[in-house]
Amino acid sequence: MKSAMRNSILAAALLAGVSSAALAEPGVTDDKIRIGTFGPLTGPVSIYGYPIINGAVAVYNEINAKGGIHGRKIEMVYEDDACDAAKTRAAVKKLVHSSDVFAIHGGTCSSAVNAARDEIIASEVPYMVMAMVLDSITSPVAKNMFTTTQTGTLDGVTMVNFVKSIPDVKKVVIVKNTDDWADSHLSTIYPGLKEAGIEVAADIVLERNASDATTQALHSLEANADAVILVTYPNETAVFLREAKKYGLKGPFVGASSQMDMLAVADRAGGIDAISELYVSSYLLEPVDGEKMKEFSELYAKHFPNDKLQTLSFYGMSGAYAFVDALERAGPDLTREGFINALESTSDGFAGPAYCKISFSPENHQGCTEGHIWAVRDGKVVAIGETWPQ
Repeated sequence: MKSAMRNSILAAALLAGVSSAALAEPGVTDDKIRIGTFGPLTGPVSIYGYPIINGAVAVYNEINAKGGIHGRKIEMVYEDDACDAAKTRAAVKKLVHSSDVFAIHGGTCSSAVNAARDEIIASEVPYMVMAMVLDSITSPVAKNMFTTTQTGTLDGVTMVNFVKSIPDVKKVVIVKNTDDWADSHLSTIYPGLKEAGIEVAADIVLERNASDATTQALHSLEANADAVILVTYPNETAVFLREAKKYGLKGPFVGASSQMDMLAVADRAGGIDAISELYVSSYLLEPVDGEKMKEFSELYAKHFPNDKLQTLSFYGMSGAYAFVDALERAGPDLTREGFINALESTSDGFAGPAYCKISFSPENHQGCTEGHIWAVRDGKVVAIGETWPQ
């Protein structure tokens, strides 16, 4: 409705001799495109703020250094949401109504972004997820909401397909956190196991921020399963693996993409030996020091030389590349409608450090669907493929 009304006004203005620049889209001038972002920039979860956002900003800065897009440079506007639902809704409102941004590329906390979903839809502002995994952000499809981030259900598919490829696996233990993030993974893990005829010998809860997992490790040991699936965050994963090593529980352990920073998990778990049988789902091409990541590592370091390079540094880059590509294809007479149409016509687009090609359509705003597995070999984290290595 808003877009149709604006197009009618623009057409009338052009007939009256008013330039299109005088009625430019919000956030668009002759030399700038204003893009908003939000995330936890302060507080206890700020590790999921600037490290992720800066990856996307590095992409935008590089485009600006090369002259911008159709003569316009990207200007970023930041808001702090502290991973809080109310603050996220307020951040979105401020970006839309006060900062007057053209589009938003932000959001790293799943529940907080989900709480602001209706606000984002109502704004009609084009929105790209920075790094959150709840499927509800793009399902059902909303015209202005897109993501290139691997969702929890798709992450679960990568995990369960790997488990099914492990020779002679008949029964597994599931160790899980209890929240929407874990539930999204389990929504595909449980059916995948059932379809393959793999028994869940024990289904064990490990609470968030747990400092001990003795009970869970011993319960897993008693189950005498062939593999352990870890639908847990990094801290709980490390705590569980520490106890697994202590009590002689063997893997393989198959973990979610939350555990991609495997060496950090090893540090918390007591050393590299603790993750020797850990296999982790990933939607990035390779670990930080991989050859395929060199281009993107150098890009990040160029624009943020004082930042620590970590897996989080790359989470937002694929969405930035999708935005840049669509902005270029939308042409110099930039409108939100034209930009959304360009996004929806993306096919096998460049995803930067992500393990996918980006494709959208009017019926599908989930741009990336592929994942693979990382493991430790000779003390180094490496990508090993989508199935058990032969």
